[in-house]
Amino acid sequence: MNQILEPTECPCCSYPLTKINDQLFCKNTACSAQLNKKIEHFAKALNIKGLGPKTVELLNLSDIIEVYYLDVEDTEAILGKTLANKLLAEIEKSKDATLDMVLAAFSIPLIGTVAAKKLAAKISSIDDITEDVCKEAGLGDKATSNIITWLSDEYISMKEFLPFRFKQFSTNSGKLVCITGKLKSYPTKDEAYKALIEHGYRIADNVTKDVDILVNESGVPSSKTVKAEKYGITITTDLTSLL
Repeated sequence: MNQILEPTECPCCSYPLTKINDQLFCKNTACSAQLNKKIEHFAKALNIKGLGPKTVELLNLSDIIEVYYLDVEDTEAILGKTLANKLLAEIEKSKDATLDMVLAAFSIPLIGTVAAKKLAAKISSIDDITEDVCKEAGLGDKATSNIITWLSDEYISMKEFLPFRFKQFSTNSGKLVCITGKLKSYPTKDEAYKALIEHGYRIADNVTKDVDILVNESGVPSSKTVKAEKYGITITTDLTSLL
């Protein structure tokens, strides 16, 4: 009878395997099999439809960051125009993911949906995470160690390349705001837009039924104001009251 020998190397990357509690693990962070699984988990956690194992392989993705830098023409050439457009729309939508969803998406050991929600409930920004905050959130020592290590290593190297705010959205998150007329609270509309976006609002150029709030600090009854009144949209004369 032939003896079955225990493998000593990862079958994917040939990295030496580590044995932990009678189980073998590949500790190579550049192992393509692990990277693919991380991308698949990331897509699932952020509800990016269409980014499954086959698509990850077809697009030759090897890093989470690459998801947000897909070339439109290249993606269309590989997936076809219809599927490519759907996928790119899903990726764009994922940029508005909540902080707890984002935290749970990075495959940080022991930081799943439940732990991420507990953390997000205690902070307003990812930069607020400390060992004490983790303890207040009810995380164990190992989970705390894992996320603190991730923050000082992987997060530092990737944060500037990812589109997330890494902040907890306010209760006004997602509300659509339109501005009409001259502003009193800000020198320019661009500065006002920036402040609104930082507080979780979305910006609309024109008044439609989807708009939640119209800002009219000038008080002049513009055509946008008339439309807003017609649609029953909230009108404010003080933009700063939204912040």
